[in-house]
Amino acid sequence: MRLLAQAAAIALAGGATGLAANALSPRPAPLATPVHSAAERGGGSCADPDAPRASAAPRIAVAEAKALCDACAAGFVDARSATEFAAGHVTDAIHLPPTGHPGEAAAIAALRAYRRVVVYDGEYRCALADEVAARLRREGLPDVSVLEGAWPAWVAAGGPGVSGACAACGGAAEPHP
Repeated sequence: MRLLAQAAAIALAGGATGLAANALSPRPAPLATPVHSAAERGGGSCADPDAPRASAAPRIAVAEAKALCDACAAGFVDARSATEFAAGHVTDAIHLPPTGHPGEAAAIAALRAYRRVVVYDGEYRCALADEVAARLRREGLPDVSVLEGAWPAWVAAGGPGVSGACAACGGAAEPHP
């Protein structure tokens, strides 16, 4: 009986520690939100189809986006933070987070050279990508899609990537293995 009480105390202490660490995290896990596998979400889509989205941007599958990238037929936009972009991004992607940056006008001008634009972020919900896609459409870019599965799906599919800071944020990119 004493061993069972000790095990229960350890489990409670561990749970309390986990909840406290989550609460103090800069990006806490949403504890009241159900988590679904990619299969349950319908093959890796960015958002729960019942959840409201900030954008009506269509989704594009990784295989289709990869083919566009290989053919240099689309511009890619990384909506993540400068740190995440520097750690790795789609080859030749333009860094354009929702908060913008000093080179934003030039970045949007460069995207006008592409008939299609694919926006991605780092999370399966694609909230950041949706925000940026909506902004690009407001800027007059007609064909803007959001990458299903975001950056993790791109990497898992073997999509081309590089690492290094964005030119507008400072630094140069290096090939990503």
